[in-house]
Amino acid sequence: MSKTKALAFGWGFLLHFDLRPSLLHFALKNVSRTKMMTPLSVNDITIVTVSYNSSPILPDMLNSVPKDSRVIVVNNGGSDTGALETLSAQFGFQLVNSEKNLGFGGGCNLGVESATSEFVLLLNPDSQLCDGTLEILLSASAKYGTNTAFGPRIESPDGSADFKRRSVLLPKSDWLPRGCPKEECEVPVLTGSAIFARRKLFHDIPFDPEIFMYHEDDDWSLSVRKQGKLIFIPAARVRHQAGHASGRDPLITRFKAFQLAQSRIYAMEKHERPHPRLHTTLKAFLGLLSPENLFSARRRAKSFGFYEGARKSAKKYTSPWDMPVSWRNIPLWKLKRELIRPFKQLKELVPRNASYFLAQPYYDLVLARQKQITDGDVRFEKKVAIYLIFPKSGLLASHKVALEYLKKEGYAPIVVSNVELSDADRQTLTKLSYKVIERPNFGYDFGGYRDGVLLARETLPSVDKLVILNDSSWFPLPGSSNWLKEAEALNLDFVGAATNYGHPRATPERYRSLRWSYTSSHKNFHYCSFGLLISGKMFKDPRFLKFWKSFPLTNDKTVTVRRGEIGFTKWVIANGFSHGTTLELAELDKKLSSLDCDALREVARNTIIPAAPKLDALKKELLGKNASKDELVNLVLTIVAGQGVSYTMTRFMHDENGFAFLKKSPVWLSKEASDLTLQFARDLEGPFSDVILEEALDQRRQRASEFDA
Repeated sequence: MSKTKALAFGWGFLLHFDLRPSLLHFALKNVSRTKMMTPLSVNDITIVTVSYNSSPILPDMLNSVPKDSRVIVVNNGGSDTGALETLSAQFGFQLVNSEKNLGFGGGCNLGVESATSEFVLLLNPDSQLCDGTLEILLSASAKYGTNTAFGPRIESPDGSADFKRRSVLLPKSDWLPRGCPKEECEVPVLTGSAIFARRKLFHDIPFDPEIFMYHEDDDWSLSVRKQGKLIFIPAARVRHQAGHASGRDPLITRFKAFQLAQSRIYAMEKHERPHPRLHTTLKAFLGLLSPENLFSARRRAKSFGFYEGARKSAKKYTSPWDMPVSWRNIPLWKLKRELIRPFKQLKELVPRNASYFLAQPYYDLVLARQKQITDGDVRFEKKVAIYLIFPKSGLLASHKVALEYLKKEGYAPIVVSNVELSDADRQTLTKLSYKVIERPNFGYDFGGYRDGVLLARETLPSVDKLVILNDSSWFPLPGSSNWLKEAEALNLDFVGAATNYGHPRATPERYRSLRWSYTSSHKNFHYCSFGLLISGKMFKDPRFLKFWKSFPLTNDKTVTVRRGEIGFTKWVIANGFSHGTTLELAELDKKLSSLDCDALREVARNTIIPAAPKLDALKKELLGKNASKDELVNLVLTIVAGQGVSYTMTRFMHDENGFAFLKKSPVWLSKEASDLTLQFARDLEGPFSDVILEEALDQRRQRASEFDA
C-alpha cells in the first residue's frame, strides 16, 4: 500500500469511528507534555540588583554571574548614573533608572516589573554567586509549588554561614535553633541578600513600599508564608560583603540606623508584635549609653541614628544627605535632653493608662449628672439614628436637612449634642427627633455615641437598623445616591460609608512604588465613624452592649480615634460580624487607569489634600509638567491612601459613585483644599447646595480668615 493510500485509509478509519477528536486530544496532550518537560536553564532567570551609588562594587557581582545571564540593575536614585551606564555597556545588563530613592523594597519591585523571565533572583550588589548556584535553585524549584521562595546559603568573606534563623516579627516559638542547617528545609524567614522565586510570586506579593530599608525581607517572607513556603537550599551558595553596598561613611551609617529603627516599629506594628515603639525606644536608649560611642564615630552615628528613628518614626528621609548634620557636634544639654526623653514618655503612660480604667467611671458617676434628655416628637418604629452634633455657634440649617432626611427614610433620630443647646434650638430639635441628649463634651464623638447607644438600648425594645452619623460632614449631598438604602441593601451586620488604612501607603518620595491593594487586616484599618450602619442582630447582641458600657473614654483625640474608630472596627471583625463598605476602592487603580490623560489630570487637579505640604508640592510638580499617566494615577492613589478617600476625592466619588458626604475640615486646613471644597460646593445643584456653600464660607471666615487676606 502506498503512503498516500495508507494516510487516506487511516483518516477514513478515524472518521468512520468518530475517533479524530480523541486522536487530536491525544496529540495535543503529548505536545503539551513535551513542552512542560523542556528543561529549564539559567536563561529562565533574571537577576535583579538594586544599586544606590554601588557602581564601585558591582563588577565583582557581575563577574560572578554565568555568561549570557539576564541582569537588571536598578539605579535607585543614585548619583553614579554615568558609571552605571558604562558598566551596562561593558557587561550588557539592563539599566532601570529611578529618579528618586524608592528604598530597597521599592527598588526590587521596580526591577521585577521590568523582568520577563519565569524566575527572578534578587541579589545584593555586594554579593557574588558561587558556581552552580543558579542551576541548584532551578532544580529545587521543580520540587515545590509555584508559591515557594528559596534562599541560598549566605556566606561571609571567610566562608562562614550567615544564616537568618529569627526575626523580631516572629514569636520566639518560630525561631530556629542556632547554627546553619546542612540539609534543605523550610524556614520562617529569608534574607534579602538573595531571594529566588517565580516572577509571578514577586508580582503578586510585592515588597511593602512603606518599608524603606531593613525588615522588608522579613515582612515579605511572612506574607509569602500565608500562601506558600520558604525553603533554605544550603547547596546554593552566595558570598556577601555585608554593609558594603552603600558605603561606610558615618553619615550613611546614621541614615541606615535611622531606617532600621523606623522599619522595626512599622513592621512590628503591622504584624502585631507586642510594644514595638517601647521595645525599639528602650533598645535605642541603651545604645546611647554604650561606652563605644566615646571612641568610634561610626558607632556614635549608629546609636544616634537608631535613636532618632525610634523617636521620629513619622519623619521620612530618602538620602543620608537629607538628614540634619547637627548630630556631629551635639551640645551637652541636647544629649541630656535625649537621655531624659524616654523617661518622660514612660511618665505619660501613667495618665493614659489611668484614663483607660478611670475616665469612664468618672463620667458615669460625676459628669453624666449634667446630662439632659428631652423627649422629641418623632415616633420610633423599627429604625433609629444617632446623630452627633457640636453646634457651638447655634443649630445649623444643615443639621435640620440631615434630620429631615433621616425622618423621611424611616429613622427615628436620637440627637446627641456635645454642647448645651439654647431653648430655641432645643425646641427645634424636639420636632425633628425621637430624643435629644445634651451632654458635657467628654470623650469626643465616641463619648456621644456611647450615650446615644446606651439610651437606645434602654428605651427601644426592638431595633432593626441603627445608623451612626455626625456633623463633621455635610450630608446628604445634592445629586448623591441614597446612602441609607445602599447600606441596608448590603445586608451586612456593619457597614461604613468609607474606610481608612485599607490600602498600602507611600510617602511623596516613593509614590511611584505604590502598589494598590485592599485589606482589612492592617492594624489601623477602620470604618470611618461619620457614617455607620449597624444591623439589629448586632444591636441586640449582649457583647455590643458590653462594648459600649465598658468603652474607655478619654479626652485625648488621638487615643479616642485609636480606641473608637479603630477599636470598634477591630471588635466587629474579631467577633465575627459581617462587615463592608458602600464605597469599594479595591479597583480604584483600574478605574483611574481607564481614564484618558486629560480626564485624569482633571481628577488629580480636583483631588483635595487637607494638610500635607509634601503631597501638595508633589501635586503641583506633576501638574506643572507633562506627567505620565502612571505618575498621575500613583499621585492620586498616594493621596487617597495617605489622607483618606472621604477627604480627598469627594468630587470624583460623588460624580462616579454618588458619594453622599462632604467633609468640612478641608475648608480651614489649607487654602488650596479650601478653594477646591468651595468650588465643589458651588458646582452642586439644588436648594441644599446653597446651604452648604453658605456654611462653608462662614467656616472659612471664622476659622481661616487668613486665606482671604
